[in-house]
Amino acid sequence: MLFKETDLPGIGKKFSVITGNKEKVAVIIHFSGKREIYFFDKNDFDEPACAFSLNEDEAAQLGSILMGTYFKPEAQDEKEMFMKNLVIEWVNVDSGSCMINKSIKELEIRKRTGTSVIAIIRNNETITNPSPDEIIKVGDTLVLVGNKEQIKRFFETFYPKCNLR
Repeated sequence: MLFKETDLPGIGKKFSVITGNKEKVAVIIHFSGKREIYFFDKNDFDEPACAFSLNEDEAAQLGSILMGTYFKPEAQDEKEMFMKNLVIEWVNVDSGSCMINKSIKELEIRKRTGTSVIAIIRNNETITNPSPDEIIKVGDTLVLVGNKEQIKRFFETFYPKCNLR
């Protein structure tokens, strides 16, 4: 990608980018905060095929989308706090498990550990949001969600001899 920065006296700066696909985009950032974005056809870098303007907030939002970090400021802190406490764990049910041939309800997984079974992977098929009456079978993979303590409690309850956690 080719990148060029040019000072525009009395206006601001111009940034021109030519991508690996030979497409050109130019961005003019005014001292006022206004942004003008110009798109050019591959065969004509002199006259823009399309142009639009953004204010500072719109430009910041578009930039975060392009960077893959789009966020809504008022909800971001809540999402980060929620995600820090969220753990998703995959648990393989082997032939020695005490859970075999018992339902989620019978095992009282949520009541005893606080974790929720959000899916069961069985024979290359996924049962999402399984019913409490779903019977756990040998070879199933349980997908659990909870916080770290709840996941730890799950292993202490259903895999007490397992010292991995």
